Amino acid sequence: MSLSSPTFWTALVIVLAVIAGVVRLVLWRRKAEPQGPRWRTATLMGLTVLAGLLLWLTLNPPASVIRTGPLIVATAGSPGTIPTAPGDILIALPEAGPVAEAHRVPDLATALRRYPTPAHVRILGQGLTPRDQSPLPVPVEFAAPPLPRGLTDLALPEPGAPGATFVVGGQIGSLPAGTVELVDPADEIVDTARVTTGERFALMAAARTPGLALFTLRLRDPSNAVVEQIAVPVESLVQTPPRVLVLAGAPGAETKYLKRWAEDSGIELTVDIDVGGGVRLGDPPLPLTAQTFNALDLVVLDDRRWEALGGGQRAALTAAVHGGMGLLLRPTGPLSAGTRRDWANLGASLTGGDEAVPFRLDPPEDAMPEAEAEPADNADPLPELARRDLTDEGSGAVTLLRDADGAALASWRALGRGRVGVWTVTDSYALVLTGRPDRYGEMWSALFSEIGRPGDHSRAEVLGIARAGQRVALCRLTGQPNVLGQDGRPHALRIDAAIGDRACAAFWPEQPGWHVIRDGEDRQTPFYVQPADAAPSLVIAANRSATLALAGTAPTRAASTSTSHAPGSPWPWFTGLLVVLSGLWWFERNRDVGGLVASLRARLRS
Repeated sequence: MSLSSPTFWTALVIVLAVIAGVVRLVLWRRKAEPQGPRWRTATLMGLTVLAGLLLWLTLNPPASVIRTGPLIVATAGSPGTIPTAPGDILIALPEAGPVAEAHRVPDLATALRRYPTPAHVRILGQGLTPRDQSPLPVPVEFAAPPLPRGLTDLALPEPGAPGATFVVGGQIGSLPAGTVELVDPADEIVDTARVTTGERFALMAAARTPGLALFTLRLRDPSNAVVEQIAVPVESLVQTPPRVLVLAGAPGAETKYLKRWAEDSGIELTVDIDVGGGVRLGDPPLPLTAQTFNALDLVVLDDRRWEALGGGQRAALTAAVHGGMGLLLRPTGPLSAGTRRDWANLGASLTGGDEAVPFRLDPPEDAMPEAEAEPADNADPLPELARRDLTDEGSGAVTLLRDADGAALASWRALGRGRVGVWTVTDSYALVLTGRPDRYGEMWSALFSEIGRPGDHSRAEVLGIARAGQRVALCRLTGQPNVLGQDGRPHALRIDAAIGDRACAAFWPEQPGWHVIRDGEDRQTPFYVQPADAAPSLVIAANRSATLALAGTAPTRAASTSTSHAPGSPWPWFTGLLVVLSGLWWFERNRDVGGLVASLRARLRS
């Protein structure tokens, strides 16, 4: 007990009061001994000490031992009658139906505050909703029910270009067999797939015109009855083609076929070849200034052209990369010591020999129908290509493409807000000449998309599927954002700074339909809110999976009951204190106790 604690000073005051009372009785006895028997003084002293002890126990009641069993939590789908044992605590969350003898609580956190010492938590029914899916400090027991018959997973398409193909993927629950179909806004079936229990599916379609559209995903059983359906919102945006500049030190087939592929893909690509002596080939040359580089998304640069750039042009190029532009370095021959040093300053620390080594690409997955089958007859064999024997020795390099032996063909690393990549393949055009333009396009598309300037990330992000009446998280917000609902009224959003740098806010949509997120710069991101009863199997499966994960991360179960100490009640001790003080008062008021006792005995005899 610390000298500065209130408990110490309380005890000291009580002890001093008891000592003072005992001393008073002793002094009174010496002065007035003939006025009463000695046992009366002893009784008064005993009652005084007892009163002090009871006062201490009233102010500091001893802790009581509490033995509790599990906290049984009834969720949606729980039975109406749940058997319990002595010590069990049965509660029902709001989504649970009528449960006999259960204590209703608004959420699981409230239950844990009311009953803070359960041996473990046993969850019954379909599982916890997102409101209660927080880590628990006690063991969690959850016997997961069977998966529902309908959809258990769904991936909605991202915004795409008009006419581009989008994919809707998902998974089926316990339905033995059925059919999923994708229906366009005109109620025409555009794609179907047969599914069985637990099978995944992918349906494809295309939105022909820019704007917003609602497709419908339906799941039917073998009798063609609709099991579930949900709206599939599709947004088509007019895409801005990337702006790419190819700077080469000599003409070659690589730049020629890259130019053709870019034109076929709708990419705005400019080729600038400097052969020396003031002669430049290709497209009309652009001024290599900071203004030009800042307007580009990607620059593809070989070693010869790098050596021909002036100091100001290199500085402008480097500054543009720091500002977000991508730079793809393409070694075409042995690198000089100065070029290696310059590229190392950009983050590309290359080591290895200067030779060209042959390699082969992995065959595409669709070229092997079975694990040990021969390649398909209509698939041309992949040719042997060549690459520079160079390796990025830095630990922060991200490998983008590898050959069949695992050697890196392309890697990149961040530099400021942009990326610097290295592409060591010298004759990728051979894929086109040998009938594999698809692999050629796949590789260059990956290079352009990963290393080029990032796209427009000013659009907000909706986490998960928004439903009416349920909380949805909106992220990547800026300024003071708000949401325009179906009624046209703006609903202000408050960004939660505790989440981190994702800039997220919570929103509770009241009505289904299209909503629009507006940020501080009036940039708009539309999103669709599903009706509350759309595809309920998705909600059941999500709650089931989250509760299973919660049970897996909780502490292991140790005992069926737990023992804890709770603050005791002061009322019994206070009642005893009142009785003792009343006795003291009575003894003080009636000093001739002996005469009173003799009088009572005489009355009883008569």
